[in-house]
Amino acid sequence: MKKFFVIFMVLFAAGFAFAQEQEEDEVAPLDMSVQVIVPEDQHTQNKTAQVRIEYQQGLDEVRIYYTCLEVSFKEDEARETIRQCLNDFQLAHNYYGYKYMRDDRLSYKKNARGLKQATYMSQVKFTR
Repeated sequence: MKKFFVIFMVLFAAGFAFAQEQEEDEVAPLDMSVQVIVPEDQHTQNKTAQVRIEYQQGLDEVRIYYTCLEVSFKEDEARETIRQCLNDFQLAHNYYGYKYMRDDRLSYKKNARGLKQATYMSQVKFTR
C-alpha cells in the first residue's frame, strides 16, 4: 500500500511539474452605446416627417422612429419609409438581413409648439 501511495505521489508531482498555465483570452466588452443616426435619404413623401435611427452596435439592434404631424400621418407610408431606410442601413453596415423583434408601436404626443405628432417605432435585429 505504501508503494502504491508513493508511486501515486510521484506521478502527481510529475503532473504538476509538466503542467502548463492556460492563457486567458481577454474578451473586449460589448459596445453598448447608442448611436443616433439621421439618414440622409429619408424616403419620405410627407414634408413634416422625420426619420431617426438608434443603433446599438454591440447587439446589432436598431430602433427606428418615423415622426410627423398627426393630421398628415398615414401608417402605410410610415411602414414603407421605415422599410426603405432599414434596407439602406443594411447595405451601409454590411448586414445580411433583419427581423422584427416586436410589433410596431404607434404613439401620439404634443411637441414643443403644442402640435400633436404621431410617432411610429419599429425595433429590429440585424444578422450578418
